[in-house]
Amino acid sequence: MNIQLIEEALTIPETALRCQRVLDEVQPVLRRLMDDFKNKYGGQAPELLDYQVHTYESTLRTTMHDARNPKHAEKKRTTDMGKKAFVELIDNKYFQSEFGVLTLELNGLERKFKTILASNFYPFWEGVRTKGNAKELTDAIGLLSDHVQIFNSDKDSLPLTKEEVLSYVKQSVKDNKKPWLYFGAVIDFDQLPSTGELVNHIWNTWLELHPIREYLERETSSHARSLQLLELFNQHQKDISITLYGKNYDVKFDEQQDVKSNKCRQVYSVLDKGQLIAKLALYSFLREPNEVIGIKVDGSGQIYSNLRALHGLDQVEWRITKSYYSRGRDDSSEVNKVLQAQAMAALEEHGFQVDGSTFYVATWDNGKLSFVEPIEEVKKRLFIAGALLADCSGKVNFPKQEVGNENGPPDDLEEDNDTPNDEGFQHDFNLSTILSNLDESPFTYSAAIIRDFHLNLTSLEDKHFVILNGISGTGKTRLCLLYANAVYGKAHDALNPYLRVIPVRPDWTDSTSLFGYYSALEKRYVRTPFLNAVLQAIQEGKPMFVVLDEMNLARVEYYLSDYLSAIESRQPIRLHTESQVTDVPQELQIPHNLYVIGTINVDETTHSISDKVLDRAFVMTLSDVDLEKFWNAADSKYKVALQEEWKMLQELHEKLSRYELHFGYRTMNEMLRKLYANAELDLDIRMEKNEAVDRVIAEKVLPKIRGDEQIEALLTDLIDWTATLFGDGSESLYHLLRMKGELDRYGATQFWR
Repeated sequence: MNIQLIEEALTIPETALRCQRVLDEVQPVLRRLMDDFKNKYGGQAPELLDYQVHTYESTLRTTMHDARNPKHAEKKRTTDMGKKAFVELIDNKYFQSEFGVLTLELNGLERKFKTILASNFYPFWEGVRTKGNAKELTDAIGLLSDHVQIFNSDKDSLPLTKEEVLSYVKQSVKDNKKPWLYFGAVIDFDQLPSTGELVNHIWNTWLELHPIREYLERETSSHARSLQLLELFNQHQKDISITLYGKNYDVKFDEQQDVKSNKCRQVYSVLDKGQLIAKLALYSFLREPNEVIGIKVDGSGQIYSNLRALHGLDQVEWRITKSYYSRGRDDSSEVNKVLQAQAMAALEEHGFQVDGSTFYVATWDNGKLSFVEPIEEVKKRLFIAGALLADCSGKVNFPKQEVGNENGPPDDLEEDNDTPNDEGFQHDFNLSTILSNLDESPFTYSAAIIRDFHLNLTSLEDKHFVILNGISGTGKTRLCLLYANAVYGKAHDALNPYLRVIPVRPDWTDSTSLFGYYSALEKRYVRTPFLNAVLQAIQEGKPMFVVLDEMNLARVEYYLSDYLSAIESRQPIRLHTESQVTDVPQELQIPHNLYVIGTINVDETTHSISDKVLDRAFVMTLSDVDLEKFWNAADSKYKVALQEEWKMLQELHEKLSRYELHFGYRTMNEMLRKLYANAELDLDIRMEKNEAVDRVIAEKVLPKIRGDEQIEALLTDLIDWTATLFGDGSESLYHLLRMKGELDRYGATQFWR
């Protein structure tokens, strides 16, 4: 080994040239040295012949090419890549776990040749986790020869003595550091022996490293066994069905994602006929420091199980212990006991074997490396347990058919709606079914509008917020009513206890308008229709539709801020801190089955919608008015009695539509009803057809017309049209002439004087 040429290559300043020289001249030397070692001592240690040689030559090549690329050259100019060279022996027999048993390194930065066993921090972290583990690690380190040097990846750190290793590991855990640890022998470049002597030196070091290598091999084996168990969970991705409190749900799995190094997450959604009830997540912690499987809801852990507890020689029962640790209250201890009892009772009710604070999940067979039960059943039981524990802790809420509201429903809830019959109100979010139900109604909405409204409401499983914009009378509120009834398979005019239409008032200035407040004077919580709807949604678990009618009569971002924040962050809303209030929780989590729809009009009485609100909602505009479909669906009495009137109103609507000043279904319906009522009067007192149409136009259409020079042509057209149809005595013509005169004089006009 020509150490001068090797050191020259390792210290070349220019990155690309250094990497090239190391690839061509240094790495081959290390490869030959490792081969010589394996060939000479493979007879005494046959396992050496089974190990694979690993290098970082591909990384060197990538760095070399990047250094020659003008786009990356500057970044690579100061890298230390290529200032060290190494080869490593890898044991690949463990599942998804490479175990590096020996590394030979030529370090140009330190001018040293190293024969080492390198390990990441996790086996040592696991080694100090319990007293039993600490004894095993201490024994392994104690058996090391005094010739073995111990050092870590911290720069400028001194070698560790055997006695310092455990305290160093514990301090690193405390400091949240994860340094690598190295065990072996180091020789200065100036003192390197001949190749033959160096091979013997490597063998001696190999023998001296046996205790720590054996410890790390056991750790790798344990790690691999846990990974095999986790892989069984990952392989099963099929959706399943579960039953909670007597109600059936579908469970759909997302793809598993790598959250960060050594941590994976698979989200699963619990659905009731397409309605999201809860989202939970199955977490796999590959190194924590051991391997853990857990279930979380909104970041709160419900299940946390160390998989190494299943390791053994034969079959081991998988039992999980659940404890509650609520804090911050004087009665926290009692609260925890109550939660514990409720959780174990719920698990037992669902068929789990319970013993104190533990429950049985499955049995792991260490001989076969599989569960005794089918993995589908094991995964299902784990998810059911996670869902039940989350329900008991209040993180989610599953309807309990046998459990009623201990405090009874609020008074105004009893007045507004009869108690829903669970059998009579079954929801179905299948769009084809919804469209079929809507076809039976007399109202005129295209399938495209229904489809868009449906997608806007349901495409986000955990957030349902839609704003309907459009001229007055286009059926924004009616669309919400029809859709809600269609979801429940009810007639268009049926009363629906899962639909609330809440008129917004101009004096709504904060969130108390929606969520109520605690009255210190009355010593009670003042509830609102919106809060009642949310609580009903939580209690019953069915889709609850809330329509905030004319929501921009007040500033939306003022009174809706808490709701917007809650649906975005999935954090609860603090309602009060009064322990004596029992009918309203202190914190409120917005449930996944709450559907909020706001209707807005844009005129001088309303406020604009801020970007904060718009960013969190789908905004639909309902401006198209299909009069042909409306007329086809109208009562036959209108069609018989009002043919002439209808044609005049249809012609007027067409003229106004060109300027986006047309009227909606409500206005048309009310005009037809007045015209029909007039036609029903005795002949001697009824208005003539043209006079009646003239009056309804003046009373229902013209008051909404306003504008500047852009409507001049419209006014001129309407003046000619009304003069032709109704004559000089027309009331509509009178108003139009006045408005045209004001436009000519002032540049703007409106109906009102």
